[in-house]
Amino acid sequence: MRLPKFEYLEPKTLKEASNALASDAKRSVLLAGGTDLLVNMKHRVIEPRQVINLKTIPKLAYITNVRGELRIGPLTTLCALASSSEIQERFPVLSHVATEVGAYALQTMGTLGGNLCQGNRCRFYNQSAFWRGAKSPCYKAGGKLCHVVRKPEECHSTYCGDMAPVLIALEARVRVTGPSGERSLPLSKLYAQDGKKPLSLRKGEILKEVLVPPLSGRTLYLKWRRRESIEFPIISLALYIEKDGNDEIRRTKIIFSAVGSGPVETIEAEKMLENATLDDRVIEKVSIQAVREISPMRTSIYSPSYKRRIAGILLRQGLAEIQNSEHQIPKPK
Repeated sequence: MRLPKFEYLEPKTLKEASNALASDAKRSVLLAGGTDLLVNMKHRVIEPRQVINLKTIPKLAYITNVRGELRIGPLTTLCALASSSEIQERFPVLSHVATEVGAYALQTMGTLGGNLCQGNRCRFYNQSAFWRGAKSPCYKAGGKLCHVVRKPEECHSTYCGDMAPVLIALEARVRVTGPSGERSLPLSKLYAQDGKKPLSLRKGEILKEVLVPPLSGRTLYLKWRRRESIEFPIISLALYIEKDGNDEIRRTKIIFSAVGSGPVETIEAEKMLENATLDDRVIEKVSIQAVREISPMRTSIYSPSYKRRIAGILLRQGLAEIQNSEHQIPKPK
């Protein structure tokens, strides 16, 4: 398949890239790793007027430690995240998640910024032009009707990223820059929970940096997919548990991916874990509550009921893993 025709830009600074993006925001796209973008262009899912290559801008790929805070540049590849000794030592879950994204070849090309800002997915949208030509365009593709719910001017496409749930669980923040200047916001606020426009970025804004604060809790990432490589998650879970000196949970995060138009946090289930001690009864109760809080749509071949069932299984598995690790007796030296 060939790419459609487009104007190709190689800016030398983020300001130059931001101004180019703002000049025609609806018909411009940013190129980072290109692992998702170029496929969608070949399928004519998107046909931009101009492609702005961020890889020509220097100093956007780095991993640094500033007074205990981890700072990551948006063009840092997933392979670099996985192999970084700094991340393996302080945030091993991030190293693990980076290896869960597609296959190794994609990890060498894909970037953290691209993974965080990837488009939402739907079985009616992410198809070839020939496939989509069998029916009218969906709302996300410029039509009037969402084929998932058969309602006008709605889009229920699903966010299926791997890195965002874990970074949100770790209370990461992002810095974005645009024509109006620079601002910082929690990573969770980057996602608008809107299928057609999934990111809350303003006109011309570009992700500049990801910041992860030092935390002392335990973080897990569990991913359910059809095959062990390549696949986007059918559903995935990021779980963060932090305890006090009395073995009671003082902070928790439960974040699901592939169940909504953005990463989904189950707030009420988290509240149930506050000041609790993990046991089988608590794990079962919290898992049931978390399943009630998610509302997956049939945007893939998997039914909403199947996704809810897997969500409960993943959460039970994650909480049980943390519970069992705390009761393991250290082997004598």
